[in-house]
Amino acid sequence: MNMAELMREVSTLPVEQQQELAAYLLHLRLQHDDACRSEMTRRIDDGTPSNWVDLDEWRKELEKSGEN
Repeated sequence: MNMAELMREVSTLPVEQQQELAAYLLHLRLQHDDACRSEMTRRIDDGTPSNWVDLDEWRKELEKSGEN
């Protein structure tokens, strides 16, 4: 299966399955990208509420960076 076929197939999945796939792809990315894993860990471990980003803001940040 090539990338175009895979993308078409994924687009037909229910939203819940797309979200599960997205989580799995993030898991894979974190396994192979030390910088991304470190940044994600830093953000999760940050105990300063003023540094926290709500989910909608985070999604907007991802869209701007082209990672979504």
